[in-house]
Amino acid sequence: MHVLPVDHSITNPKQASKLFQGDHREIMHLKLKEGEEIKEHDSPKHVFIFVKSGEVEFTVTGKTHIISTEKVLYMEPYERHALKALSDVSILVMKC
Repeated sequence: MHVLPVDHSITNPKQASKLFQGDHREIMHLKLKEGEEIKEHDSPKHVFIFVKSGEVEFTVTGKTHIISTEKVLYMEPYERHALKALSDVSILVMKC
C-alpha cells in the first residue's frame, strides 16, 4: 500500500506532476490558474478527468463541456481535446 500526498492549493501557474505510472496506467495531477489553457492534443489511452476543485472548459472533438467536481469526463483513445481553466482548478487525470 502507498499513500500519495496531493496538494490541491494553486499558487503557481500551470503545474503538472505524475502521481503514478504503471504498465498501462498513469495518474497525473494538473493545477491551472484561472484563464490558463492547454492546447489541443490527444492520448493513445482512455482518459478520465476528475476535477477536485474549480471549473474547467474542455473542448473535445469540437464540442465544449464545462467540467466541475460534480462531473467526470471520459475520453476515448485519440480523441482530440483542449482545456481552459474557468477558475483556479485542480484536476486528476487518469490514463489507462
